[in-house]
Amino acid sequence: MEDPKSPVKVVKPSRSSGGKASSSKPQRESAKVPSRSKDAVPRVKEEIQGGPSTGRTCTGSPQEPGKGKARRLTGRTNSGERGKGKPQSSEGRQQSQENKTPVRNSGPVKDGGAAPLEISTHDNTITTAKDSVEAGRQRAEVVEVGNLTSDQQLGLKQAEERLQRDYIHRLLKPSPEYPDFQYLCKLCSVHVENIQGAHKHIKEKRHKKNIMEKQEENELRALPAPSPAQLRALDSVVLEAAETHGISEEDFALRQAVVLRMEGIICKQLTACSLRLYGSCLTRFAFKTSDVNIDVSYPSTMTQPDVLIQVLEILKNSVEFAEVESDFHAKVPVVFCRDVASGLMCKVSAGNDVACLTTNHLAALARLEPRLVPLVLAFRHWANLCHIDCQAEGGIPSYSLSVMVIFFLQQRAKPILPVYLGRWTRLTLKQPVSASLGQLWLELLCFYTLEFALEEHIISIRLKELLPRELKNWPRRRLAIEDPFALKRNVARSLNSQMVFEYIQERFRTAYKYFACPQSRNGANASRSLLRKKPRRSHMAEKSGEEDADSSDDEDERDMEEEESLRAGFTELLVSDAGMDTRSESVSQEPSTAESASALNGLLMDSEEDEEEDKDREMERQNSIAPEDMHYIFDRMIFTGGKPPTVVCSICKRDGHLKDECPEDFKKIELKPLPPMTELFREILDGLCMLCYRELSPSLIEQQKREQILGSLERFIRKEYNDKAQLCLFGSSKNGFGFRDSDLDICMTLEGHDTAEKLNCKEIIEGLAKVLKKHTGLRNILPITTAKVPIVKFEHRQSGLEGDISLYNTLAQHNTRMLATYAAIDPRVQYLGYTMKVFAKRCDIGDASRGSLSSYAYILMVLYFLQQRQPPVIPVLQEIFVGNTVPQRMVDGWNAFFFDDLNELRRHLPELHQNKETVGELWLGLLRFYTEEFDFKECVISIRQRKRLTTFEKQWTSKCIAIEDPFDLNHNLGAGVSRKMTNFIMKAFINGRKLFGTPFYPQLGTEAVSHIETAPEHQGGGQGAQRETLLSVW
Repeated sequence: MEDPKSPVKVVKPSRSSGGKASSSKPQRESAKVPSRSKDAVPRVKEEIQGGPSTGRTCTGSPQEPGKGKARRLTGRTNSGERGKGKPQSSEGRQQSQENKTPVRNSGPVKDGGAAPLEISTHDNTITTAKDSVEAGRQRAEVVEVGNLTSDQQLGLKQAEERLQRDYIHRLLKPSPEYPDFQYLCKLCSVHVENIQGAHKHIKEKRHKKNIMEKQEENELRALPAPSPAQLRALDSVVLEAAETHGISEEDFALRQAVVLRMEGIICKQLTACSLRLYGSCLTRFAFKTSDVNIDVSYPSTMTQPDVLIQVLEILKNSVEFAEVESDFHAKVPVVFCRDVASGLMCKVSAGNDVACLTTNHLAALARLEPRLVPLVLAFRHWANLCHIDCQAEGGIPSYSLSVMVIFFLQQRAKPILPVYLGRWTRLTLKQPVSASLGQLWLELLCFYTLEFALEEHIISIRLKELLPRELKNWPRRRLAIEDPFALKRNVARSLNSQMVFEYIQERFRTAYKYFACPQSRNGANASRSLLRKKPRRSHMAEKSGEEDADSSDDEDERDMEEEESLRAGFTELLVSDAGMDTRSESVSQEPSTAESASALNGLLMDSEEDEEEDKDREMERQNSIAPEDMHYIFDRMIFTGGKPPTVVCSICKRDGHLKDECPEDFKKIELKPLPPMTELFREILDGLCMLCYRELSPSLIEQQKREQILGSLERFIRKEYNDKAQLCLFGSSKNGFGFRDSDLDICMTLEGHDTAEKLNCKEIIEGLAKVLKKHTGLRNILPITTAKVPIVKFEHRQSGLEGDISLYNTLAQHNTRMLATYAAIDPRVQYLGYTMKVFAKRCDIGDASRGSLSSYAYILMVLYFLQQRQPPVIPVLQEIFVGNTVPQRMVDGWNAFFFDDLNELRRHLPELHQNKETVGELWLGLLRFYTEEFDFKECVISIRQRKRLTTFEKQWTSKCIAIEDPFDLNHNLGAGVSRKMTNFIMKAFINGRKLFGTPFYPQLGTEAVSHIETAPEHQGGGQGAQRETLLSVW
């Protein structure tokens, strides 16, 4: 039987001069595995380990579970593979121990060497130095070196020496969190229980991947120092890149002229504003194709939205600028335009003070150190070729590359740049450091490839000391770059994919290897092919954490050979009980100890000899390059091998598409045109809307019953708690849109107190709850004092109605009155309001406590649609007043005025009833309005004004749905709706449009079924409502 060859030369254990122990052929055959098929693997495991699995692995360390301490180049432990090895159950061990077939030691028996080990199969226990029983099952045994014989200690020592080559070491002190685990893989930060668990861990893909990366790191560290000719060639290529792609003095003057010309145009209308140049153009780190970053400074009397909206209009009307567009939903809102004279693209922001401060700081450093500009330009050019500077695709912003170069020059052993922003320091260094540009370029790549721990520290140019991530609580396994003037901001936060992060690390290694090795003019292609051939894993890091679904037959064969060779090497560590009957049986070992160790080593490659030959040939080629032939180039294929990074969507954080192509964007759903409305179907829709109102609206008697409950409660509270208490109904009970089973929303005020400023609301609510518990007509009394508005919840026994009492919710009372006024203007308002509430309830999109919108928000959507209809169905009550100024009715700091005189309203607005559409037509029109016309991204639903209100004006651009409260203008009723829930709500509207827009004639008493969507997991609810919804049509 042949053994797999190890790619690493293994030091063989010392042998004594004695002769070899003889073994007969039957004995040798007994040590072999009967079959090489896959079925033999479990049997081998059971013979070796005494059961299905005896080795456990556990990731993490006591200080930082799951995070490695060792500094490595690429991704850390994969969470999907953690704790893969599980402790053996007691039943499995019992079964294996009752097997009477002795397990033979296939190790060699030599004179003076280790004697053959005896494995006891007599009893149902395996003896170790320490036996323990916990929770009814036998725990994993811990082998204590002190209780082993000298021969067993020698075998254990040899096995551990082999494990150390795979970076698995015995723990000198047990971990407090994993006291039964004896070993630690320093490469993967994984605790391992015993030898068998270590072997299992060695075979895992992540360990093999980390071993390969460690080997590559060791190869890079072993590269020789560059020669003078090599440094001259590096000087040349860096300068050439900077001169070719960087801006010249003429280019800088041209950009300054563009700013001055734009300032003259804008300041004619915005006299209090001024323009300033910032960004890469000012620091001179810009490419010839870079945008011109311009910021507008404005006084405190103006706001950023006002300034940019006016700038947008000014530039659109100017003949000197073309292609004027806006992106007000970006992190930094900007206006884009192109200067007609120069053809340069400009990006205009407003009030971007932090960026201007950072720019001035970088520009000062560039003036201090002339080598900084070419280094940054070469670094940016390399990043551009590798396509890692595209922020919209999950890369990092270009100015973060400048910060990385400055950080390297500060952290260098002999610093090139001082640190200005930390503790007091000299403004200049004592003596300038004479390092060539080529040397600094090579050191820069080496610094981020081998020296700086990207996963553990933050790149910060304001401090000389290294800044650990724990201080900012920034996540690991990502690039962390601090803005020197915005300390809470991670400049590289757009890099949110582990695959992209590992891709950047791989590009660093490739670039460093290329520039650290001598290259010639005619040998560039050879170097390119070598770099392409180097990692067979072909960027295995891109699929970090994913198990390959298609394992090759060769790998399965290797695994079986490893299992077979391990029979000999690991069974000798099973120790028999001192009190048991022991029987020894000498067996021979087919493979030698050194050869079997090759199966333990994780450096599994196809052919070591071929790789060594390639390295030798490459070394000979590099040594034969003449100094005058040294030459380097910036080439995309050399740096990337033609493989771009994985694009990552900034919306859903998934890879494979950009945000413009995100499937979670409901705008991507194509709406099919609707057939023409028929008279019969219009009548059906009319009947549906009226049916919702008739079936669900409370009758006059039910409304009076609510008033009686209110009066009874008020009398009880005045008698038992406070004789100055006053109760008032508000909400759905009084606004004209309440259901028969709607809650009782009650507001309590106290005579003599106009507001709750001088009252202890929490204490009052708790005291009120104690009193209400004495009321025999109430039950389920629950005070909630931690809410934004403290309330007492209760249930009325006789009616079964639930209710809550709040304190001084006076603004909500005015809101209730205004909605009731709107409902009284036209009966179609109530019909549509009830239909919308039924629609939201049936589609499971009307519960704000579970992440969707409230019924109040849907009523506002109905009112906004009726106001925007042509001609409008209802007016804007807050825009109707007598005189030139809006009357003031201040409540809780907000103006709660609205026109509430219906008789005067009809006299002032004789055109009020011009809209003659039926309620069914309006219902379909509402669904079409919110699916076809209204832009949720750009507009706000606001019933206080007829004019279009943008999300940028409200600065609510980060929210998916914006619905403004008509009185509390800072309250966005859609602020708590996630993107996932927004998509679900919009799909319900889209399917509703299709259902109610397609003529359908059901029989009387039947329902039309519409499978709207499966509701997503509601925020805070913990479980998603999985249901199919019914939309009643008749």
